[in-house]
Amino acid sequence: MIESTYWRQELRAELAWLKRHRSYRRWSEKQLVLYERRLMLVAFQVRSLLERPKVNDRARGAKMPVVRYKKIGSKPFTNVGAGFPEDRFDMESPEPSELGALDVCNQLIHHYWMQTRSERTAFKGMLVFSDFMRNKWAYELLIEDLISLFSTFASSSSSVTELGFHWNEKKQDYVAQYAR
Repeated sequence: MIESTYWRQELRAELAWLKRHRSYRRWSEKQLVLYERRLMLVAFQVRSLLERPKVNDRARGAKMPVVRYKKIGSKPFTNVGAGFPEDRFDMESPEPSELGALDVCNQLIHHYWMQTRSERTAFKGMLVFSDFMRNKWAYELLIEDLISLFSTFASSSSSVTELGFHWNEKKQDYVAQYAR
């Protein structure tokens, strides 16, 4: 990625689509799949900006509120006979928490389970956990909060105007020390 302006431009278009398509008279499986696909594309775009020094430290530190549910019991949540999240997570004891942007992106991109939630005609949120977190936490993400978080990265105010590097011996490469 050489110039992030084009990535931000596409990100703004994807976010506009997500905002416009949050409500339908009746949600179909196809509409949910299309929405999920767009969310994953947006998450990948944001993660790409984060993994390269293309966003400033303020944007890099962005977080969103989530509700998390602790994994209970020793039985793993598996592909075969997984059951339902209610069988493996303490859905009776929700915990308010926050996730950073990179963690949110990874939950969406690497989701092991995703269950959507709608109210009347609006897509409201989802219960999701990645392969890495499936034996620890399930997260409830609200679409409104996701769009707000991702909008941070679509804004030109998240662009880097000054960048400092330092040598990382372990990586044998220079890594960004700060991005303003």
